[in-house]
Amino acid sequence: MFGKRIVDFGNHFKGRLEQDLLNGALDYVKFNEETLSLDILCDHLSEYDIIISQKEYDEVSSLIKDMGLDESESPYKYLKALIK
Repeated sequence: MFGKRIVDFGNHFKGRLEQDLLNGALDYVKFNEETLSLDILCDHLSEYDIIISQKEYDEVSSLIKDMGLDESESPYKYLKALIK
């Protein structure tokens, strides 16, 4: 249901996040593990201090809300600090 949006969001980070890490996170979408995929992707972004734009933050924030997840919980709560 949200797989395409997660993959589209993840593709913003090609060249900014190590490809193996990106592929590993996005592969979970293929197994209908969308929440796990987004969790891992967001965790990688914060763990490796990947800078995100306001537009990217707004995109993932909308996705988090649409999936019924809580932005105030880890790993999502760390994303706002990555905006530059």
